[in-house]
Amino acid sequence: MASPRNILQSKGINIEEALEADDYFEVDATEEFERLVESSKRTKRNVTEISNVINTIIFQEKDEDTESDIKSIIEYITGSESHWCSNGPEVNEFRMFLAASFQHEWDEFQKVNPSVSLSRAMRTLPQCFSLPSLQKTQLEMLTRLSPRKLGQSFGIVLLRIWYVDLAGCTCSSLREFPFDMKALEAIRTTMERLFSVTNFDKSKNRGLVYIFRIQGRKEYVYGEEILINFRYIRDCVTQQREINVVVESHKETLFTDPLFVPSYPSVVMIDKNELNFNKESLATVNHQSEISLWDLNDNLIIESIDSLQNLVFSQERAKEEGVREGDSLYISILVEVYFGGKLCCLPQMTKWVSCRDVIGSKELTSSSSSVNWKGDNRLKFGLLLSDAPRELKLCITVIATCGERINSVVSLSAEEILQIAEELPSVRKSDEYHVSPIFFLGSASLQFFDYLARMRMGRIELNLWNTRNKANPMSPSLMNSDKNSISLSLVFPTFTHVVRIPSGKPPVQKRRDWEQQFFDREFHLPDSLRKNKIEQLKQVKRILSSDPLSKLTPSDEVLLWKYREELVLHPKALAKFLLAVNWLQPYAVYEAYSLMERWALLQPIDALELLDARYVDIKVREHAVKFLDNMSDYELKGCALQLVQVLKHEPYHYSALSRFLLRRSLRSPHVIGHYVFWYLVSEMGNSSICERHGLLLEELIRRMPERRSYLRQLYVTDLLFETALRVKDAQKRNRVDCLREHLKSLRLPSRFTLALHPSMECSGLEIGKCNVMDSKKFPLWLVFRNYQKEEEPFYAIFKVGDDLRQDLLTLQLLELMDSLWKSCGLHLHIIPYGCVATGAGVGMIEVVLNSDTIANITRKDGGAQAAFSEEPLMNWLRHFNRERQDVERCLWNFLYSVAGYTVATYVLGIGDRHNDNIMLRQDGTLFHIDFGHFLGNFKTKFGIKRETAPFIFTPMYAYMLGGQSSPIYLYFVDVACQAFNVVRRFSSTLMIHFLLMLSTGIPELQKVEDIEWLRSVLLIGRTDEEAKEHYKIQISLAIANIRTLFNDYIHIMTH
Repeated sequence: MASPRNILQSKGINIEEALEADDYFEVDATEEFERLVESSKRTKRNVTEISNVINTIIFQEKDEDTESDIKSIIEYITGSESHWCSNGPEVNEFRMFLAASFQHEWDEFQKVNPSVSLSRAMRTLPQCFSLPSLQKTQLEMLTRLSPRKLGQSFGIVLLRIWYVDLAGCTCSSLREFPFDMKALEAIRTTMERLFSVTNFDKSKNRGLVYIFRIQGRKEYVYGEEILINFRYIRDCVTQQREINVVVESHKETLFTDPLFVPSYPSVVMIDKNELNFNKESLATVNHQSEISLWDLNDNLIIESIDSLQNLVFSQERAKEEGVREGDSLYISILVEVYFGGKLCCLPQMTKWVSCRDVIGSKELTSSSSSVNWKGDNRLKFGLLLSDAPRELKLCITVIATCGERINSVVSLSAEEILQIAEELPSVRKSDEYHVSPIFFLGSASLQFFDYLARMRMGRIELNLWNTRNKANPMSPSLMNSDKNSISLSLVFPTFTHVVRIPSGKPPVQKRRDWEQQFFDREFHLPDSLRKNKIEQLKQVKRILSSDPLSKLTPSDEVLLWKYREELVLHPKALAKFLLAVNWLQPYAVYEAYSLMERWALLQPIDALELLDARYVDIKVREHAVKFLDNMSDYELKGCALQLVQVLKHEPYHYSALSRFLLRRSLRSPHVIGHYVFWYLVSEMGNSSICERHGLLLEELIRRMPERRSYLRQLYVTDLLFETALRVKDAQKRNRVDCLREHLKSLRLPSRFTLALHPSMECSGLEIGKCNVMDSKKFPLWLVFRNYQKEEEPFYAIFKVGDDLRQDLLTLQLLELMDSLWKSCGLHLHIIPYGCVATGAGVGMIEVVLNSDTIANITRKDGGAQAAFSEEPLMNWLRHFNRERQDVERCLWNFLYSVAGYTVATYVLGIGDRHNDNIMLRQDGTLFHIDFGHFLGNFKTKFGIKRETAPFIFTPMYAYMLGGQSSPIYLYFVDVACQAFNVVRRFSSTLMIHFLLMLSTGIPELQKVEDIEWLRSVLLIGRTDEEAKEHYKIQISLAIANIRTLFNDYIHIMTH
């Protein structure tokens, strides 16, 4: 057999060059690593300086927190209020609205339950994790996997039930129950059996209720739910593992006393002293002595832009932009008017103003960095005020150029300046010398109407964001709270009274205007459509079947409006119809609202789409949220990440979505509350959204009985962060000793929950088992002692310097795909291991035990050369599986898991795939880790694509399946093709999940075009048979790809 070197050289691959490039598989991310670490340091609390009050709260148990305790916990979790809160009118009234809403509901509750205290009424019940009911195909799959009695259609759940008898001995009993038996019935029959055959003393257990706890976890089984719908039980049945539960007793009153869970209904401001509780939005109240917006005949105008203060332009920035020392800067202000990402009229800009001799010191000081506009500086826009929608947004950008370039731009219109801006790179490398006609010094977005639907009037001082990009209409409309930031003074026209957007039906003239405009648009349809109703209906059908990434043409918009009455019967048509509405025509908006109320009921996934950045209308977003309440906790957990992100698209703090997240978090503190808490906390370092997140955290912590648990989770995370920084600074040979010594010095709470998962309750660390992993960023391998004594510990990896948001999103989508496959009867053994981002560049990852990387397995089987062998995986698995049935089980686990992960990594376009981020468990289940690149962003070196295979499937994998001609291999191909077609059927669901994450700032998910990968790879519009043949070709291409073996070979050689 030819040597690996000869094989690779015959393919034109130069091994020496590859080996010399010691970062072949690692992008030099030192700068990014240091940036993330520094960002984390700024937002993390110093645990060595915590107050005595917080110290007491963390380490002592207490039945009820005082108001002072609650304020201290809030401050520790959110940070000092001065760093994230403006305390402006909107903030103060947001707090007032929530407090008034809560008090109103509590007063109503007290009328019925006067003897129940607030702390008792808001107590936390033992946490359950339940799943949606099984669909037919999934039920059949699980029934095949479980034992069952002759003639019985349902499978059997075998529970090993552990209990402690009166002698103090731990005993167990194996009992079987049908899938569809309710938990309370299973518990009742179990306890009757235990009372009759054991020395349980029933007389001493009056007033107690028995429930099952999952062994080793803070997770319970009880209540009306059927057994197979509990997550732990269903997972065990699916994986054919033993199900172990422990009998626990609780006071009966824990379950029988009434519970109070606030729903946070909408609050409407009547006047300064009166609030109204109803389902209307804040804009629907009629006020006296106010001007209706519909009575105005003026255009949108900014009377003047007076001055720009605190302008900062460093020598470093000047060099980057090619501005010479002593040169003059020229400044202009660009203003754009947007609704939902659409430009509403032509942009306008001020005249250019010179700012001389700005490059004299490292940074301009506030006293010397003022720019003033004199004379007529009025900006008039082509939009009537009476047509302005409630959610209208002004995007303001400070544009600059220098003396030698001013002549090329001074005569350009704002529209032409925008065209230049579109061509500028969104991200500039630090070593790239780039000179463009213009550059940007700051930006801000401003809602034209305030949170009470009042039009902006008079002088406004805006603190801008120090950004190098043009104002983004999709960004939150939140002002920079830094008083030293660039400040812009602008003046709007004033009126004799407050101008407010009215509710109800617009004036007759608005209807006539809209009807005339629609008639004109319909008249300009292509003749093939205008005169042919059949073609029109065919076109409407095509529009409705298009994916969420599709853009509507003007003809599409006309047809969707024309057939709007017919569309109300089709739930999925609502999203398309709303995109066709002209939101700059009040009568069209009124008509859209009326239709929306009559529209067929939405499924939650269809409602989710209405929360992305294109749908900014408040009533539309309220309509969407209404259907989200139909989600189970399991379904909601699967999209909570997206829902927290799209808070950024809400025009104001007080919204239906914010109230929904509060309501569901308080209803389910252990599931929804836990994840919403961490999604909010992890972005408190993001200054553009921290105020909104801080306000929600404030209310959540104030009302949540689990607030001390959240505090301890964060405190432990802060301790680990400081530990990781110490390890990073230690010498390589001393890192493990440094870790263990520092861990010994930590004072941990005696009982705390891991941020990784709400059921992981710990009592400390097993320090002797903790380690520092061999990686550039020195992640910590941590072993946490289980709070349930004698039970298995929890293993986690703590990372600093890695942005885990992309991993988090990828793992979420893997879990989504897994649920889609299972609903179609395919169990593909996906392992969406736990992952949580706890801050900027900080987070925790669950360890999958009894597994190793393919690289390590291969290396142990013969070094780098074994990358070209077919046997390493089989040899490794045989070491752990001696019996024939175990080997056979491994084979099937391998087959299904490889089928699942090839499809998942292909569809998601996962990059940087090599044998060190693919792992194999001892039971044969293969899985992928480290998802730093997706959506087709594959690794390159010197402009050459390193990854040329559609996904990883090597001859080593084929050998495990008996070779390419074996029946098992052919079955694998068939399973993979089935899995591919299942995902294709839910392509819109995947696209929606990505669309809702565009605001995260993930580098590879910045714009809609980044998601086009899904459209191409999922073969939208092709038949299942065509897709099957396509995927078979991809498998053949993958197995024949020599570069995959080369990558694996080099990776083992260099690591």
